[in-house]
Amino acid sequence: MSKVIINNQRLSTFTFVVLLFLLPINTAISTDHLIIANTDGYGLKPKPSPKSKEESAQNYRQGLLACDADCITPIGQTLGQANGVPAYSNCKSTCILPEYSFMDLQNQSISIHKTNPNDENKHYVGLIYQCVEYARRWWMKNLGITFGDIDSAYEIIYLTNGKNIDSNDSFKLARSINGSAKRPPKKGDLLVYYPNFEIQNWRHGHVAVVVDVDLEHGTVSVAEQNYANLPWQNPSKYSRKIQLFSIAGQYRVIDVNSNKHTNSKGGLIAGWIYPASIHRL
Repeated sequence: MSKVIINNQRLSTFTFVVLLFLLPINTAISTDHLIIANTDGYGLKPKPSPKSKEESAQNYRQGLLACDADCITPIGQTLGQANGVPAYSNCKSTCILPEYSFMDLQNQSISIHKTNPNDENKHYVGLIYQCVEYARRWWMKNLGITFGDIDSAYEIIYLTNGKNIDSNDSFKLARSINGSAKRPPKKGDLLVYYPNFEIQNWRHGHVAVVVDVDLEHGTVSVAEQNYANLPWQNPSKYSRKIQLFSIAGQYRVIDVNSNKHTNSKGGLIAGWIYPASIHRL
């Protein structure tokens, strides 16, 4: 009898079929048969193996050097803002500045530090001017929640828990898989991109915040940092509008502007992640 592997356990095909009937409706099975709770849709690619310490160190050194010249826009320049959360230029996508932003929980002000300020009122946000930092800052300011520490943006789609920044209580995260999702993206969701390790600009993937969805016209408006490092298309509302399709009740978001048909520098969207149970904006 043939075998399949689920969560590192070898099972007979008969047992696997029985399990399919026992799975909850919101459970998805990825292409390598891993079971992921709180998932809408199917087909999420397996999480890539982490890079070695040597590779990570080399990438970090390259990122430090990348900030020295050829900035697309001046580093730190405001590119736009959405829902009271400004986004800043990172010079170019490969640049890494070794400074971190923290939010004051009493007044939501943001301060930048080279090391941990060791202040119980200051909550970690992220590495400045990066896409992950913006996504966390938007969630923290508008929803009062955050997500755990990660090395790359693409890892966000695999997270299972978030935290309330005031109470520190944990809650479940859910995700919709791009192309098979029955739940469309909604305001406040995080749109997560897969990595492409063959392209330097995409080796960490990307994350953007959904700030508006137009189901009738098939568009998703996003807010973000460190995508193109250009001024936003609408500096007071969103960075870009990209295309949303509904096919037989399943939703797919394409990294192509709503008025275009191609994007030679774009990426592949994995899906969107959100609290499993929370008041929507």
